[in-house]
Amino acid sequence: MSGNVEVLLGIGDACVLAVEEDGVQQLGLEVLRGPIQKMAVSRDGQWLASFTHDGRLLVMTSNLNDILIEQECESALPPEQLSWCGMDTVLLYWDDMLLMMGPRGDPVRYFYDEPIILIPECDGVRILSNSSMEFLQRVPDSTESIFKIGSTSPAALLYDALDHFDRRSAKADENLRLIRPSLTEAVEACVDAAGHEFDVLRQRTLLRAASYGQAFCSNFQRDHIQEMCKTLRVLNAVRHPDVGMPLSIQQYKLLTPAVLISRLINAYKHFLALRISEYLGMNQEMVIMHWACSKITASLAISDTNLLDILLDKLKLCKGISYAAVAAHADKNGRRKLAAMLVEHEPRSSKQVPLLLSIGEEDTALMKAIESGDTDLVYLVLFHIWQKRQPLEFFGMIQARALARDLFIIYARCYKHEFLKDFFLSTGQLQEVAFLLWKESWETGKNPMASRGSPLHGPRIKLIEKAHNLFVETKEYTFESKAAEEHAKLIRMQHELEVSTKQAIFVDSSISDTIRTCIVLGNHRAAMKVKTEFKVSEKRWYWLKVFALATIRDWDALEKFSKEKRPPIGYRPFVEACVDADEKGEALKYIPKLTDPRERAESYARIGMAKEAADAASQAKDGELLGRLKMTFSQNAAASSIFDTLRDRFVS
Repeated sequence: MSGNVEVLLGIGDACVLAVEEDGVQQLGLEVLRGPIQKMAVSRDGQWLASFTHDGRLLVMTSNLNDILIEQECESALPPEQLSWCGMDTVLLYWDDMLLMMGPRGDPVRYFYDEPIILIPECDGVRILSNSSMEFLQRVPDSTESIFKIGSTSPAALLYDALDHFDRRSAKADENLRLIRPSLTEAVEACVDAAGHEFDVLRQRTLLRAASYGQAFCSNFQRDHIQEMCKTLRVLNAVRHPDVGMPLSIQQYKLLTPAVLISRLINAYKHFLALRISEYLGMNQEMVIMHWACSKITASLAISDTNLLDILLDKLKLCKGISYAAVAAHADKNGRRKLAAMLVEHEPRSSKQVPLLLSIGEEDTALMKAIESGDTDLVYLVLFHIWQKRQPLEFFGMIQARALARDLFIIYARCYKHEFLKDFFLSTGQLQEVAFLLWKESWETGKNPMASRGSPLHGPRIKLIEKAHNLFVETKEYTFESKAAEEHAKLIRMQHELEVSTKQAIFVDSSISDTIRTCIVLGNHRAAMKVKTEFKVSEKRWYWLKVFALATIRDWDALEKFSKEKRPPIGYRPFVEACVDADEKGEALKYIPKLTDPRERAESYARIGMAKEAADAASQAKDGELLGRLKMTFSQNAAASSIFDTLRDRFVS
């Protein structure tokens, strides 16, 4: 077979169709002599048993290329059922007869007075009728070697030696001597035969024989017998009529203990499942969980308090068990109070908090989330309550809880400004509302439409004025109040300038930049108005106007401005503005007016006038200054010699 899922279809012709995902294939054209009426595939998918139209049983390879067994049956009528018995024989069932056919020997017949159903297993077949269930399998090799009539195998002699030992016969020692070379093999066979036995007394006898032989066998793995004892104890427990799971050892191994436990708890055999789990060293959580959920479902007449005590008495047996899962089941069954009491015992906040929310315990959920320190859980609760409660109720819940309040504020600052303003207003934090309004005004200013006299500037100013009014009410934010007031005034004035100049270059610039821009544009009246409105100092005004006039290279206006009155900033800014504009001639108008000889010397040096710089430096009588100036003119030998002469004269 291909290894993929295949369906075999027997059709009227002498062939079988193999249907799979990739297509349909005809099989058996060379070996079949007629149509097939019944088919059964072996458990491993290697063999195909079939009943033909002329009453023959064929056992072929699954690809129908080779026939392994071909036997005539007693009836040409197709059997009601065709089934494999393990991997050794095939069963055919007619109305009252079950026929077993194998590769060797004659067929075996079983007769039944009532209808039966064949259920294939890995090592045999279950025969189910209205009144009984039987298990048919080939006798295991180990069992046959011990109990076969006249058997002289080592295992049979060991079993016989135990019988002689029990009767205190010297024959026991004689048997042991005979099988000494094969004693390990004999012990293994007795252990294996015990595993296949259903009779408890015979199990014990076989295990005693194995234990008896083990005492004289040094190289046998002693834990093998112990493991078999554990397995048989489990199997005997589930084979009891009160449980009704007659598993063979092979079925148990394929099923695995974990699946057996699952089947037991689904059959509500919780106590047995718990004992088996404990005996095998398995996790008991699944058993206790299923029992707890079943107990809740079945205990409608027991009060929540009493039922809680019953549940906790068992749940505490398993460390790490999920109380939240049991509580969820209680809530699903309409016992919300019990669920709330159970979830209190859940140590894991990640499971506890969501369940508390689902049962309507928002206050407790918020408290538990905060105690856990898990911000994701806190946000989970916050968003849940946010959707469920009225805003004022929500605000009241988080106000007294610092972590929840701070996390809400962080989130709302990014995504929910209006809701955050409502929160601050409800808690009397007017200054925080003012800051939010101020921030909104900046966000409005970033709008591409907020330019060229856009009407969006009106709402911006209103937002800032609202912020100003709120700052005034707090009485503790005087600076912010004054700043907001002046900000609104500045934007209004800048907006008017943009409208009058039709240039969107004023809004959101500083006071200094606004004054400088007005002067550059030649609007000196507007610049003076800004100076007056915002009480710009004379020194700042002079600095701004000097460099603004230098920017537009209006040297006549600059000279006129310098003569209006003695500049409060001195003449050095005039010199620097001219030098920065690379206008040395203009700078010479102001350098002589510098009162500090050091400033004059440095200014002359900046425009490359070495002699004048030296004369000014000599007046300052500063050797360090002379050294710096010499470095400035290091490329000019004549100038350097002048500074050296002056420095020598100054030193002497």
